[in-house]
Amino acid sequence: MQRMLWTYAGVFLSAMLLGLVVTQGMVWFAHRIKLFAPRNTRSVHALPTPRIGGVAIFVSLILVTVGMLLFDTHASEVFRELHSKLLVLFVCGGFVFLFGLIDDIWGMRASAKLAVQLIAAIVVCSYGIRIDQVTLFGWWFGWMAWPVTILWIVGITNAVNLIDGLDGLSAGICATTCVVIGVFSAYTGQVAMAILMAILFGSLVGFLFFNFNPAKIFLGDSGSMFLGFFLATSSVICTAKVATVVGLLLPALALGLPLFDMLISIVRRVLERRSIFSADRGHIHHRLLDMGLNHRNTVIVMYLITLAIVGLAALMMFLREEGGELIVLVVSMLILLAVFRIAGVLRFRKMFEQVQSNLARMREFRNDRKDFEHMQNRIKRAWTFKQWWLAVRRMARKMGFERIVIQYRDPASDEIKTLTYSRPTDNGAEDTMHLSIPVRSQLAKVLIHVEIDVPVQDSLEAIGRRVSLFGRLLDEHTLDTVFEEQDKIAYEKQTLAASSPGENYSS
Repeated sequence: MQRMLWTYAGVFLSAMLLGLVVTQGMVWFAHRIKLFAPRNTRSVHALPTPRIGGVAIFVSLILVTVGMLLFDTHASEVFRELHSKLLVLFVCGGFVFLFGLIDDIWGMRASAKLAVQLIAAIVVCSYGIRIDQVTLFGWWFGWMAWPVTILWIVGITNAVNLIDGLDGLSAGICATTCVVIGVFSAYTGQVAMAILMAILFGSLVGFLFFNFNPAKIFLGDSGSMFLGFFLATSSVICTAKVATVVGLLLPALALGLPLFDMLISIVRRVLERRSIFSADRGHIHHRLLDMGLNHRNTVIVMYLITLAIVGLAALMMFLREEGGELIVLVVSMLILLAVFRIAGVLRFRKMFEQVQSNLARMREFRNDRKDFEHMQNRIKRAWTFKQWWLAVRRMARKMGFERIVIQYRDPASDEIKTLTYSRPTDNGAEDTMHLSIPVRSQLAKVLIHVEIDVPVQDSLEAIGRRVSLFGRLLDEHTLDTVFEEQDKIAYEKQTLAASSPGENYSS
């Protein structure tokens, strides 16, 4: 036992010192080649700051791990038990780190980074690192182990990445998670994982000397994606051996703030009908800044919340009563809900109103599409000008237009003619929007100018959608086609009459 304590202390100090040296070197190197984080609407830093801090953490972790395996025979024996899984952990972690570094330097699409994370998670699962069973309620996942594990790894990876918005925030929370996983590993006799967590913790402590406010270097996607992936996969390895839900709940609660923030961000963006990959200033650290806290105090508050939840979660390792883990989980979730509610991130009334509004929009959209498709089929059968105009009028009525005026040049007489439709209404004082739209047909033989009066009863989005559908109908079924069909029918009648002059075809 004493020997292992010396091993933990030795690898921690070695990683911390190496982290200090390598991070200082990366700061110098980044300034030398002017590799700085770009400023955007979410930026809170005033000075040019490098964002390749992930390199320092990754290099420190690799070098100390390799050095320990070369010079500590006892540690080498311990690592031999998990040789294949640890190799997969480092290879896949390096894969994620590499693409994160590419994003830090040249930039990558969010969807491409998600694909990288999915590939790494699938490879991890294929080598047997899966959440097969947990003891809470006797769950056995079976074939669901694959999607559950992939969702766990990718979810934590993105949660750590998204929370990396303030100096020292993501690295500090990850350092706390390292301690949590390390203590749980040592408690359950998983020495190799405990040593790995001690090394990673030391690397993060060394890095935090330069990353805490005011930061001289940022974690970057190379660091945040690697840390999230490494911690998530490590927790799966620990859980796979003891098959207890505590092995998952402890890191999940230690990462409770970033996980909760990610889930709420996804819900918020879906309700706002934006891409889930779009960036915004709605994260909890942005809200705390908006409440008046300065940069450093915001990070300290989030540290304290994390430590409070971790302290509560640590009770799960010692509870023997059935359902004790569930009680701790519920209490921790209530604390997180309260924190996000107080910070203004979680607004239940606004979310409920957005759900209602989106459902109403979906109903309107379905009805408009249904009306459009019905009239689209109807106008396809319009072989004469009269039939075409009748279909257009019906479309205007279904779209709720007050009035439409269509001006066109008659190809037969070369005169400008006007068609007008007005909807019968009892409310003459109704507010209307007037739109003037030139419509050019594909062959440019018949030029159309459309004027539309639309009652302003619904949202501008609904009005724009209906006008767009009406314009699409005119684009796809032009007067060119109608006049050509009329000429074709007239020509066929003349040809038929000329070929049979003695017969009477009048009806």
